[in-house]
Amino acid sequence: MAEEDPEPDAWAAPAPGGSGERAPRLGEYELLERLSRGGMGVVYRARHPTLERFVALKVLAEGELAGADALYRFRAEVEAAARLDHPHIVPIYEVGEHEGRPFFTMKLLEGGSLAEHIERSRAEPRRAAELVATLARAVHYGHQRGILHRDLKPSNVLLDAAGRPYITDFGVARFLKEEAQVTQSGAVVGTPAYMAPEQAAGRSRHSTTAADVYGLGAILYELLTGRPPFEADTPVATLRKVLEEEPLPPRTLAPRMDRELEAVCLKCLEKEPARRYGSAEELAEELERYLRGEPLMARRIHPLARAWRWCRRHRALAGLLSTAVWLLLVTTVAALSVARVQEVDRRNEELSTNSFAARAMAGTVLFRLEQYSDAVARAAERAELAGALVRGELAALQDFCKALHWGYAEPRGEGELADDPAPFDYWFILDRQGTAVARWPSPPEDFLGRSFEFRDYFQGARRLASQRRHEAYVSRGFASEADKKHRIAVSAPVYDAQGAWRGVIVGMLDTGSSLGSLRLNDTNATDTHAAQRTAMLVTLKDRSRAESQQLTHQCLSHPYIVLLHDGLEPGSTTELDWETTRQLHEARGQLAQVGGTQLQILSPQSIVSLDGYRDPLSEHQGSWVAAFAPVGYTGIGVIVQTPSDAVTALDKALGLRLALWGGAPFVLGALLLGLLLWRSRR
Repeated sequence: MAEEDPEPDAWAAPAPGGSGERAPRLGEYELLERLSRGGMGVVYRARHPTLERFVALKVLAEGELAGADALYRFRAEVEAAARLDHPHIVPIYEVGEHEGRPFFTMKLLEGGSLAEHIERSRAEPRRAAELVATLARAVHYGHQRGILHRDLKPSNVLLDAAGRPYITDFGVARFLKEEAQVTQSGAVVGTPAYMAPEQAAGRSRHSTTAADVYGLGAILYELLTGRPPFEADTPVATLRKVLEEEPLPPRTLAPRMDRELEAVCLKCLEKEPARRYGSAEELAEELERYLRGEPLMARRIHPLARAWRWCRRHRALAGLLSTAVWLLLVTTVAALSVARVQEVDRRNEELSTNSFAARAMAGTVLFRLEQYSDAVARAAERAELAGALVRGELAALQDFCKALHWGYAEPRGEGELADDPAPFDYWFILDRQGTAVARWPSPPEDFLGRSFEFRDYFQGARRLASQRRHEAYVSRGFASEADKKHRIAVSAPVYDAQGAWRGVIVGMLDTGSSLGSLRLNDTNATDTHAAQRTAMLVTLKDRSRAESQQLTHQCLSHPYIVLLHDGLEPGSTTELDWETTRQLHEARGQLAQVGGTQLQILSPQSIVSLDGYRDPLSEHQGSWVAAFAPVGYTGIGVIVQTPSDAVTALDKALGLRLALWGGAPFVLGALLLGLLLWRSRR
């Protein structure tokens, strides 16, 4: 509601104690006294003769000449107030029209407006907190029903005879879920001294409930200090202060005020809506906590925030100090950045070296596995093997395994067998059901007749047979049931003369003999980094017999185990941690997208660096620089690793330069920043 207009009204009622003339009427109401007048309407103290009820009657100013904006706002006030039924919002009794002028009646409050009682509230801060908490509850009630007041100020709060507050004048209210028809972008709506910064900036159409929280804070500020947060000679100057300046702390004007109540008030008056209380209800609860003596959400302004505001008021001095601090900090950051770049370069160089070494070693392992696979594939194509399987001649199968153990299966030249020693620890043959029917060297008593269908080497060969492929399969790592040593196997399907699958031939590789003879580490290296660079062979772990029985219908996870490592005895192993296993599975998945056969490819794109890796058999607890290269499409891979400490260790000269370049400027910058904070506090 705007300031009182001294111009006379067509229905000016006689003052009490006048000549006794009959009071003018508006419809059925007698107009006894004019209470206030604003730019939109006039408020009278009126009486309904029939009901003998005294009311406050508000009628639209200017009559038929009223502008469209005033008429719309008058009706909006009626609609907004009519939606609200709250004990601390002035209720509307009747809405009507007389001689073309709309009017409505509302409850008559004899205590006057809150603006008339500012001095009393200033002397009673707890009374002010109680009053604003009550208003905040009423405002929150309106927000819940989609109504934003947008013009909260002491003159729009009326008091009854007992001093209870009531919110009135919803003339510039906005419905949160509807678009205001008369509030255009850039329009300033409200009273300058009490409006939120977003309203002062002309963003009233986009105001939120935070604008009313600001208005409640402005009322509390005036109740505590006797003046609104911002005052100036003109409305424009006031708006500029609202936008650009911070309000004086209330304790500056009222030194005896509680710091907690000051913090509540200043939180409501934050420039940024997001820094105010989230709702009017939160403000009410905060004030009620204050009245009960409980801890508050609001806190005193942090020294850094106070320093920032001091800088805004003393721009020249603050600019000089901040420039000096900035230059010193830049020097510090630059020095540290140089060291960081050197460290990153060293790490990347070591990673590149490890990646190259891993790929080269994986190629060596792949070449050897191809030799072993060729030997097993040639053995599977021998006609006598298929014939013995078809006829069920177990003794012939046993002799076949014995012959393979002492030489390669493929004849050379004129029927002579190769005289190279066999690279396999032992051979055995499985039928189509995965049952062991022959083995050399001689097997344990309970070996023949046992089913090994669950093993990965049998499943892999059976998959090749289902595709009619004459190739060998390299299995996952597993613990042998005969001697508990960890091995890998090479298997191939056996076909008869008609091309029917008859069984599987398997050659077992002991990681302590054949593959274990590979030299993965350079023990003669003289370079510090090369001496600490180590390699190991890892593979996917096959499930055991017990796991195959327990998890028949469950999805198995496949960890990686270590086959070759300087810290392992031949045939022993250890599992890699879960995170490293996950990264190795991702690298294997990338390789699977390339295509090709199992042993035909070693893709550079499949070589990956391992994040967060550490050697499971090393005592070094720090991080490692490690690269992994898969060995073709097998489940085997090579990891080449270096402790990060060996890569990124800084020499004494570099450490001294860091201390001089980075430490001293940082200390000096910190002293200047402390001086800035000290000045702002003073």
